[in-house]
Amino acid sequence: MIALKFEYTLKGDPAQKLATIRQKAAQKFVTFIGDLQKGTFSGGLSLPLLGDMTVRGSYKIVGDKIIVTVSKKPSSYTWSQVDSMLRGFIESD
Repeated sequence: MIALKFEYTLKGDPAQKLATIRQKAAQKFVTFIGDLQKGTFSGGLSLPLLGDMTVRGSYKIVGDKIIVTVSKKPSSYTWSQVDSMLRGFIESD
């Protein structure tokens, strides 16, 4: 699978925003590990009927931007769906 990068703007305090991202992601069984410069994420569900529904990648924070590189996504997800999921973690309050 080809990795794909997404870029989002972080609004507000970066430390608080990263804490919110971790909390929102955990609700979807995705774990963000790292600091205010860079890190990784992985998780999701692996269900017998649906197959491997995990997502994996890395992130780096540059100024008010977070650049997310997705290295693995569920084969049944489109890149648009992955983008939507990430936006839910990153752009929600």
